[in-house]
Amino acid sequence: MDGRAAVTDKAEVFLRGLSPRARGMLVRRLESDRSVPVEIEARRRLILEAARAIAESRGAARQSATGNVPDMRKLVFAAFEPYVIEERLVFPARGFVTAATLSHIWSYAANELQIPDIVAWSDPATAPSLPNEAACREEAVRLEAKLFEALARHIEAIADEPKQQQRLMSRIGGEVARRELDDMIAVRERLDDLPTLSAAIVHLLETGPADMALLEQIATYLTKYPETAGWVAGGVFRRQSSVVPLLVVAKLLAGGETARRVRSTPAAAAFVDLGLAAADRSASRFQAILRGSRNAADAVAQIGLFRSILTDLTGGLDIDSDGGWQPRMVAIKRRFSELLFVEFDKLLPAMRRAFRVQEAPYPGAADGAEAAFLCALFAAAGKSRDILAINGLIGRLTPLVDQAIELYALDLPTKLRSLQGEARTAALSAVDHLIKAAGFLYGEDYASHLRRSKEQQLKASRSAA
Repeated sequence: MDGRAAVTDKAEVFLRGLSPRARGMLVRRLESDRSVPVEIEARRRLILEAARAIAESRGAARQSATGNVPDMRKLVFAAFEPYVIEERLVFPARGFVTAATLSHIWSYAANELQIPDIVAWSDPATAPSLPNEAACREEAVRLEAKLFEALARHIEAIADEPKQQQRLMSRIGGEVARRELDDMIAVRERLDDLPTLSAAIVHLLETGPADMALLEQIATYLTKYPETAGWVAGGVFRRQSSVVPLLVVAKLLAGGETARRVRSTPAAAAFVDLGLAAADRSASRFQAILRGSRNAADAVAQIGLFRSILTDLTGGLDIDSDGGWQPRMVAIKRRFSELLFVEFDKLLPAMRRAFRVQEAPYPGAADGAEAAFLCALFAAAGKSRDILAINGLIGRLTPLVDQAIELYALDLPTKLRSLQGEARTAALSAVDHLIKAAGFLYGEDYASHLRRSKEQQLKASRSAA
C-alpha cells in the first residue's frame, strides 16, 4: 500500500470513530486553517477527502433509506456485493473486494474520467428521477456496463504511461485496489454464473460421496474460465464461513492431497489462495479493533478465529512445506504477531498506571479499561502461542505479569480501608478493573477470590467508621 492509501485508511478509521458532531468540528477546523506547513498540507487534504467520503456514504445511505434518491453506486456494484469486505488486505486474493475500493472507483469515474452519467448520479441534486425500482435496476445495468467499459479503455490507454498508472492506483486506494479493479474487470461478464457454481459446490460437499459428474462439470468450467475460480471460492466461503471446505474442494479439483499437486492446478490453487486471504482478513480485522474500539471480546474472538483458520489450513494441506504458499502464510502470521508485540510492550506500564493508587493524579476508568484489555489479549495470545510464534515473548512476560497481579491483588484491596474522597473512588475503580483483568488471565475462580477480598475490605472500612 502506498503512503497516500495508508494515510487515507488511517484517517477513515479515526474519523468513523468520532461522533458526527466531533467529525464536523474537525472538518471545519481543517477547512479554515489554511496556514499549515507545506509538508503536512497533503495529509490535511487526504483527511478532508476521507471525511467527505464518509459524509457522502452516510448521506447516500439516508437517502436510500427514505426512498428519495436511490444509492446508484450500490446498485451498480450489486453483483459484487457477496464478495465485498470492509477490511483492506495485505495479501489479497480473487474472491474478496474491499468496500473502499468500490467507493474510490466510483469517485475516480466521476472526478477523473468525468463520465457524465456517473457525475450526475454522484450528486443528489442532479440525479435523474426514476419512476420505480425496476427503472432503477435497468439504469444500474446500463451504468455498470458504461462504467466498466470506460475503465477498461482507460487502463488500456495508460498502459505505457507510468505516471498515469500511478495516479490511478493512488486515487483508488493503492496496489491492492488496482489488483481488485483488474480482477473485477476480468470476471464481470461471468458474475451471473458464480452463485450457481458456489451453490453447486456446497451441495457437492453436503451430499456425502462426491458426485463425480457434477465435479467434472465444475472443473471444466473453472478450467475454461480460470479468472472465476477465486470468486467461486469466495461464494463458498461466504456460505460455509470456514476454510475447511475450500481445502476439500481444492483437493478434489486437483485430484490429489498434496500442496504441490493443488498449486499446480490453477482452479484448485485459487481456493487455497482465498483461504490464506481469509487469514489475512482476520489480521486486518484485529488491527482495526486495536486502532478503534479496543473491545476485549472482539479482540479475543479474532485471535481465536485467526488461530482456527491457520490450524485448519495447515491441518488440511501441507502448506508448511510448500515453497509457494509457506512464505505467504509466514508473512501473515508475522503480521498478526507483530501487532501483538506492540500491544504487549504496553502491558506492564499499563498495569502500573491502572493498579497503583498512591498519589494524584490517580488512575481513571480509562486506565483500568486499557490494562484489562491488554490482559485479555495476553491471555488469549497465550492460548494461541503455538500458531502465532510468540512463545519466547509469552514465556518472558508471564512471570512478570503473574508477579505484578499478585502484588496488586495484595495491595490494592487493602487501600479501600484507609483511603477517602477522590483517592478512594480511584481505588474502587482500580480494584474492579483488576478483578476483570484477573478473570481474563486466570479465570473466574481467581476473579471471585479478588471480589470477596474487595467486599471484606469494604465491610471492614464500614465497621471502622
